[in-house]
Amino acid sequence: MTYQVLARAWRPQRFEEILGQDAVVQTLRNALASGTLGHAYLFAGRRGVGKTTAARLLAKAVNCAEGPTPDPCGRCVSCREIADGSSLDAVELDAATHTGVDDVRDLQELLRFHPTRDRFRVVIVDEVHMLSKAAFNALLKSIEEPPPYVLWIFATTERHKIPATILSRCQQLEFRPVATERIASRLLEIAGHDGFALTASAAETIARAADGSVRDALSLLDQLRAFAADRVDDEAVASVLGVPRFEVMVELVEALAGGKAAAGLAVLRRELEAGHDTTVLYREVGRVLRTAVHLVIDSGLELSLTEDQRGRLQPLAQGLGEDALTRMLGLWADQEPLLRDAGNRELALEVVALRLARWPAVQRLELLLAGDPGGAVPSGGAPRAGREQGGGGTGGAGDPRSRLAAVLWDGQPRLASAVEKAELKMEQETLVLRFAAGDAGLAAFAGSAASRKALEAACAAAFGSARAVRVEGAGAVGTAEADAVEQAVQSDPALALARRVLGGEIVAVRPDPEPT
Repeated sequence: MTYQVLARAWRPQRFEEILGQDAVVQTLRNALASGTLGHAYLFAGRRGVGKTTAARLLAKAVNCAEGPTPDPCGRCVSCREIADGSSLDAVELDAATHTGVDDVRDLQELLRFHPTRDRFRVVIVDEVHMLSKAAFNALLKSIEEPPPYVLWIFATTERHKIPATILSRCQQLEFRPVATERIASRLLEIAGHDGFALTASAAETIARAADGSVRDALSLLDQLRAFAADRVDDEAVASVLGVPRFEVMVELVEALAGGKAAAGLAVLRRELEAGHDTTVLYREVGRVLRTAVHLVIDSGLELSLTEDQRGRLQPLAQGLGEDALTRMLGLWADQEPLLRDAGNRELALEVVALRLARWPAVQRLELLLAGDPGGAVPSGGAPRAGREQGGGGTGGAGDPRSRLAAVLWDGQPRLASAVEKAELKMEQETLVLRFAAGDAGLAAFAGSAASRKALEAACAAAFGSARAVRVEGAGAVGTAEADAVEQAVQSDPALALARRVLGGEIVAVRPDPEPT
């Protein structure tokens, strides 16, 4: 006996068996029950979500011996012929191969005649967006005013390619991608019925790889069953689908979350050399981060994890915490365009991984900016500057300069550079920056009101207490004068117009030099 693939063996034979399209099913059933069925329908959605299946079921429903009915019997001659594709009154046209106006005219000639036996002549046009412009024009009149015995059903994966004149004449139903959990549950049901082993984690991985398509999931399961015989598990999935093992992805996330860039890149390189696709690796790291967030928020959210997987991930999730994991997940998700548009995807993936490995440094900087004493201690264990060192004089100025610049480099690189070029000294509660004669531009920039405000905030983070800021040197102006000049510039209508038209920002304000 010839083997029948799972996608055909498990094709839904009743509306309620269509997976994940509850709104579409209810709409069609209600229309059939109330006698308000339209004359033309457009079923739109990605591949393998049930469009053609629903079209055939609708053809059964209107032509069933017990119908029209939302529950076709499946036993009468009409139902059986439509199911096996031999019905003369349910015509299927593949628009991908019959794209021309002559094909449409031949179809219209057929529609001049009443159904051979059934109530309706149902015309199912698959991939209707592939029709030519002339073919669409030929369809217009037939769709707008069809004979009372004709029912049009169009199916497409690309609704945006269909002319608006056609769309406006159809009732449009959107078929959604099916949720991963529902596909995985159906795969487990099928495995149990057909008598082969399928682990829950393998079913979930297959469902994710299918990307919302039930047919793709069943085809993948067929492929895996042929490879692994009576037991489809994570090892089989990793071998056939090229999906890395969950434990390896946790190892990668552990390394990156700990700031161990070299270790993370080593894992990544190993997986790439094993033949895993960059897109799959990116997706699986995101999955681990998302799953970790779920475990911290509510461990019941991740029912698909095996006990081994849960035990492997739980310590990492609890150690990082909800806030850190959420931000890391957001950072990882933000990098998707970089990977998608890159000419060299392996390089792009390494860049994305290195960015995530900077997370511990970002966290330390945030603690520093928040004034957390632990965040402000340098990694070398140097003593804190400021009040602990007496708060005055120039002794040990190199360390305060480097600490202040370190705080500024992340968000204020130009100001950090200015600090590194200035001579720093502490005068009681005032930080003094003195610039040499050749650095007049930097002095003017550092002395602006906005720069001094940023410097004061950075002092609080770096030294544990607030400091007033004074800038000295050629190009610098007094605090009151600088504030007055900056206020005048900010309110200048000509400058406001230039900024609005040309864009940009004010980076430094200084008065005109004295005439010589």
